[in-house]
Amino acid sequence: MKKQLSLAVAALALCATSCVGVRTQDDQTTVHAESFHLFGLTIPDDDQDMAWKKVPEGVEIRTVSSDPLDWTSVVGVINNILGFTATQISYTK
Repeated sequence: MKKQLSLAVAALALCATSCVGVRTQDDQTTVHAESFHLFGLTIPDDDQDMAWKKVPEGVEIRTVSSDPLDWTSVVGVINNILGFTATQISYTK
């Protein structure tokens, strides 16, 4: 029973680590999204898609920074097996 509860809490903690948010300062707005990767599965969703969904149409994009989903390098494979990726988009209205 304790083992099942521990696994459930661990699974919840892994899912809760992914988020998307918006921060505004003066006329600059920044959207950020993070995803957790476990054996090639993205939890809860692709961070790039989540971030772009929060950017309104008609704004001027200033910067975009994103971690690629890379299966061609050692670091990329390790990150896709167990790791995090993040996307950040800055824009002005």
